[in-house]
Amino acid sequence: MTEDSINQWVLAHQKRIDVTLQDFFNNQKNTLLKNACEYTLLNGGKRLRSLLIYAIGEDEKILNTFHLDQLALSVELIHAYSLTHDDLPAMDNDSLRRGKPSCHIEFNEGQAILAGDALQSLAFQVLSNNNLKIQNDMKIKIINILSQSIGLNGMALGQSMDIDSNKMNSSIEVLERLQELKTGALIKASCVIPFLLSKNYEEKFITDIANIGHLIGKIYQITDDILDIESNTETLGKTAGKDRENNKMTYISLVGKEEALKIKANIFENLNKSIEQFPRKLEALQNLAHYIYKRAY
Repeated sequence: MTEDSINQWVLAHQKRIDVTLQDFFNNQKNTLLKNACEYTLLNGGKRLRSLLIYAIGEDEKILNTFHLDQLALSVELIHAYSLTHDDLPAMDNDSLRRGKPSCHIEFNEGQAILAGDALQSLAFQVLSNNNLKIQNDMKIKIINILSQSIGLNGMALGQSMDIDSNKMNSSIEVLERLQELKTGALIKASCVIPFLLSKNYEEKFITDIANIGHLIGKIYQITDDILDIESNTETLGKTAGKDRENNKMTYISLVGKEEALKIKANIFENLNKSIEQFPRKLEALQNLAHYIYKRAY
């Protein structure tokens, strides 16, 4: 697949999830809280987690696209909740998200907190809805995987570590753990949950899919660290240089840009090996991994 073809695939599936998100909110009662939720959810974004769901769905020949759309909807709701809270003054204190004022700037801090709460609960409402006609034991497994990825030992713990990261001993090991939880856990879950719906699903391959998601998460985060110093606010859609300004622990602060690029290349090599060694061809996922590796925002 050429780079142009990969970009077209990405754009088509970004449009697909954006339509799904808009349709979902078109059916919600109009309130100030709904407006705050829509604001943070529908203002663009890379939709990486949804793209992973669609890529694995394509590779695993999951024909029920409604199921994939609902999984994608749920992870985007969760991701939007995390960004809304992440931008708050008590967290990263960022006034810009996806090129627009953060939710707490556009509305207020209280409404942003409640919007995040509502977005998270909506994700599990989607997954537990009777319209999602998959076996109940599989529904429970999906909900369990997602809830673990964002909870006490997942994304929330990563955010907790990040808040106090300036008090920690700086090391690659601590940084990898923090990023694995704060960003990587939901990315990994986004690889695992569509695989559960595959007709070829076998429990013994869950570890392989999870490891692929883990490596993609590492590449995504190390790229973020590099872009924070290399790119600009307009391109990123968020405040460039903020990690350095706040003395955050990053790959750049620990090992420098050149070594960070080497680490990223090595992770990508391991990722390609893991994809190639999977018992079935994962062409769409491999193409998407290439796109993630090359991303510039």
